[in-house]
Amino acid sequence: MEREIQPTRVVVNASNKGQHWAKAWDSPEEVINIALGLIKESNLISLDDEPLEPRFLVKERWNARTFIVFDIFHDLYDPDTAHIDQKDLPVILVYLSEKKSVNLAVGGMGKVINDKIREIHNDTGLGSRPPFTVDHIDGKVPRYYNPRIPRR
Repeated sequence: MEREIQPTRVVVNASNKGQHWAKAWDSPEEVINIALGLIKESNLISLDDEPLEPRFLVKERWNARTFIVFDIFHDLYDPDTAHIDQKDLPVILVYLSEKKSVNLAVGGMGKVINDKIREIHNDTGLGSRPPFTVDHIDGKVPRYYNPRIPRR
């Protein structure tokens, strides 16, 4: 029996208490590979024989955390409609701090993450393409000069 591969969103939460915090901002592709290795080890989803081409979507930095978001198995992703796409993907959370862990997002956390990605797609504007960079460090407020749909 062949299993169906489901598009999945992955959020990496790199804490400034861990060794990967600076690398998450400066070399996010390296951290994506670390996250994929941890997901494989966790057996949360089977990645063994599947070709992995993660789609790096966003890096977002705060004073104590850097978040990286990427999708796997999301062949139907369209950056021109991602701001309105209402299909929420399942979300895997990878924590990189003093300890490392991999979990499925439960409760409303997956919806919050999917909504945030739609919001970033909207804010960055027409024709924009990931990966997007959002920097809040030292109190910075990101500015978006050409959002698709102005916020109310």
